[in-house]
Amino acid sequence: MGIMCKLRGHKPDRGGARHDGEDYWTICKRCGTPLIRAIDGWREPSVDEKRAHARQAEARGKGDAAA
Repeated sequence: MGIMCKLRGHKPDRGGARHDGEDYWTICKRCGTPLIRAIDGWREPSVDEKRAHARQAEARGKGDAAA
């Protein structure tokens, strides 16, 4: 996490946000940290959320290869 993010919070790349079928994901424009959309704003995802997102992406990739 960059110093600006520590001082002012992350700056989500809203234009780059993507929906994975469950949540919206993007990165911080300042430091590149992955962010997930919550009811009260963007936040860093938990370890479990990162794992679930990776599993979903892997499953989508396998589905594309089979088609």
